[in-house]
This record gives sequence, structure tokens and C-alpha cells, in this order.
Amino acid sequence: MPELKGVRPEAIGLTLDALVTDIYTTSFMLAFRSLKAGGGSQEPGWLARPGEEWGGGAFAGRFDLPKMQAGGLDVFGQSMLDQTATAASFETSNEYQLSVEIGREHAVEGEWPEDWADFEWPPEPWGHYNLQYPPRSPLTNALLEYEILMREIDAIDEFTLIRRADDIVQAKQDGRVGVMLNCNCVQMIEDSLEMLSVLQRLGYNQMLLARFSRNLVVDSWVQSRSGGGVTPFGAAAIREMNRIGMIIDISHTSDAGIADVLELSEAPVIASHCNARAVNGHPRNLTDEQIRAIAQKGGVIGLMAVFIGPGPDYHDHEPWDVDDPRFGKWLDHADHMVEVAGPEHVGWGSDGYLTMIGSPAELPKLTEGLMRRGHDEATIRGFLGENHLRVFREVAG
Repeated sequence: MPELKGVRPEAIGLTLDALVTDIYTTSFMLAFRSLKAGGGSQEPGWLARPGEEWGGGAFAGRFDLPKMQAGGLDVFGQSMLDQTATAASFETSNEYQLSVEIGREHAVEGEWPEDWADFEWPPEPWGHYNLQYPPRSPLTNALLEYEILMREIDAIDEFTLIRRADDIVQAKQDGRVGVMLNCNCVQMIEDSLEMLSVLQRLGYNQMLLARFSRNLVVDSWVQSRSGGGVTPFGAAAIREMNRIGMIIDISHTSDAGIADVLELSEAPVIASHCNARAVNGHPRNLTDEQIRAIAQKGGVIGLMAVFIGPGPDYHDHEPWDVDDPRFGKWLDHADHMVEVAGPEHVGWGSDGYLTMIGSPAELPKLTEGLMRRGHDEATIRGFLGENHLRVFREVAG
């Protein structure tokens, strides 16, 4: 456990004893990219090593098994990115253009430059993965990320794939770290409702409906001016997710889309990584009306470490002490959520250990802050993981 300024032993003890779930994080793939950038070996099992040994990279040292164990993280929901939001930009990237030029230059004579190993299949058993190059279909990108993560789960005894609620409980009892698969986002099914069942068979149990763009199911928050909500195909997708027990995640969804989902879904829904718009007016955050509606549906909202407050100070990519006024602003979000939704409907969904919380080893800061604000043990345990477990059990089984 690293030294956590201002965090009392009782906060650390409660965190380690409680079921701790990060409903949604991007940190695994950020760690993978840091590993690649630092030139570290990508042989499966790398996530069990301290990130400081990976050779560098912007997020090296922020997300690895030792830090999960130190901070008491029992389950994390990994965002399984389909890369559609950024893939188009790679068609004009230097890497992509270079590969095209190399292909044209050497297609006739069949001679390849010495550095062609950067592009060929495969240069070595683990080193050829780059999920955003070249542009691929959303489903292909999603399945490549699935392969990378599953290799880590298979290689590291302390990891286990979460399929049902009992797997979460068992992971805690066994001292292992459970991995939930969060589809990010529904565009990876393209135009096939059957793909929802295929993904669920692979272990995906939570589905983000939108991200940064309009898709066949719903508009995202970026398109809020259009007033667009759930499409007819989207209504069919919601019915199918309800039928198979896949949890619907409305983070990133437009206001009209959120209203439609809450009307159409027969099961509780989650907002895996959202804060309160009343505390910070960013449109990615939720209104009080939305917060109450999610709670009335029986769902849970995961508070995140971004969109806490306006300005660059809230996005400095640095950890904050509990006494920092910015951390106090995050606690304002927590207090507001508990007041509006009720303590049974609030949780933790970091969106990545990018700022405020530098790594899972610092999770006791959350407990310390909530204790200082007067929240009782039951509320804190619910926030840390029990609230999400309830919804997971009700929807996914």
C-alpha cells in the first residue's frame, strides 16, 4: 500500500474488507499501450508485473495487478473498445500512409525494408497488436482486444472472468481479481441482433449504447442538439438485451436517448461512468431527473474521475490528495448523487485511472473522503461494490 496522505487506517481497512468494483475503466488498454510504447515484452502475464518495469509509456505504473491488490480492487469492468470513434483518423495518419507507400514501393519487386516487421504478421508472437491501425471493422477491433485481455486472464492465476454475480462473490472470497467485459459500444454488433448473444457467450455482460457518434441504436451526447433518441432497431436491441440478460449502459447517450431507454427497458440500467450535471454542468453528466429515473428503474450510477469540474485543473493527469479542493468537488458529486438517487444506486466507475486517483492502490482515498462527509458504513460498502452486485445479479444472473 503506498503512503496515502490524510487516509486513516480505518478507511484502508474498510476498503480492503469491502467488495470493491470499478464498474467501468479504460485502464487495461491504456496500460497495454504504455507497455508497447516503453518497449516492454507483451508476452502474456505482463499485467501481473509492476508497471514501473514496463519500460515507460504515459500510463505505465498506473494499472497492474500489484496495485489492484494493494488498493483492494476485487472486480474491474474493462471497456472493450471497438475503436470506431478514432479509427477514421488513422486513414490519414503517418503510420497508415507509410504502410501504403511501403506496399506500393515494394509490391512489384517483392523486397521489403528491414523495418517491415513493424507491419507484417507477425513480427514476434505478441508484438504486432495495434488496435487502431490499420482501420478495421468495429467487431474486429473489439475481438482483437478480447484476445489480448483473455490471454492475460489465462496467464495470470489471480484473474478470473466474470460471467455471473456469483463469480463476483467467489472472486472476493478467493482473493482473486474479477474481470467484467463492457462492450464499448453497441456499434460493434453492426446490424446484427444475433451478435449480442455471440458476445454474451464470450463473456460480455454490459453494453454501452453510445460513445461519441450516432449509431444504428441511438444518438450520443455529442448529437444532443438533434433531439434524436432510440431508433426502431435500437428498440429491438434493447428488447434483446433484456431477454438475454445483458446490462444496458446509458453513459454517453443523448438526453432523449436516455429517456427512451428508461421507457423501453424492462430491466434496470446502469450509467457506468457519469457524474452530476447539477455540480458540473458538462453534458456528459446526468441531470437530477435522469438520476432519479435510473434509481427508480433499480439501476446504479458509477461516479467517475473525469468531468468533475470545469477547466484544465480537473484534467491534469495527476493524483490528488483527499484534502485537495478538487477532490472535495468530486465528493460534492457523491453527496449529490446519494441525496438524489439514494445510497443504493451509486457506485464507482473510474473511466480510467487518469486523474484524481492515480492507480487502484489509491482507492482508500474514496473511502476516506466518504467517511469525512459523514456517510455510514452501509452506504460506503454499497458505493464500493454491493450496489452494482445487486444490479448485476438481477439482470445478468
